[in-house]
Amino acid sequence: MNLQKLEKQTHQAIDYWIDEYKRYDFDKIIAKPSENDWSMGQVGIHLWMSAKGFFFKNAEKCLSKEGTEKGKSKKFAAHFIFNLKMLPPVRYEMPKQVAVVPKQPENKEQLIAKLEETKKMASDYILRIEQSDPDLKIKHPFLGWLNTAEWITLCNIHFRHHMRQKKRIEQHFNWK
Repeated sequence: MNLQKLEKQTHQAIDYWIDEYKRYDFDKIIAKPSENDWSMGQVGIHLWMSAKGFFFKNAEKCLSKEGTEKGKSKKFAAHFIFNLKMLPPVRYEMPKQVAVVPKQPENKEQLIAKLEETKKMASDYILRIEQSDPDLKIKHPFLGWLNTAEWITLCNIHFRHHMRQKKRIEQHFNWK
């Protein structure tokens, strides 16, 4: 795996969001298309929360060998996701037991700072991939068993997946 390429692509995915948040007024960042839809700000909080509390947390478990298994593999569909480096273009709903509606950001600066933190954490984990055993894996609830590099790669894919959601929000408000 080309770690420099992974880091560059991950930074590009996160920088896309940072640049977009810099471009918009805070009122637009927190505008919700409907009561049940998220704002762009909530999407950013979700990306930060999921990176830190799910993707990086599981990458850390692989690195520390906490609860890992050897000899396990990804599910069939996961191979397509990783080969195409994208999730299918559908709306996903998290299982109720883990679903969290993200809060609105307090301000634009807080949101950007959280994404900068995510970028730094991603770089730190990418640097540690070489130290990891690729056979040590933690189970993803839908995709099967993933190793450290796959958890970080999936974080990148997840950031890019939510670009579709941002486009739906922009189209709803006729911002583009």
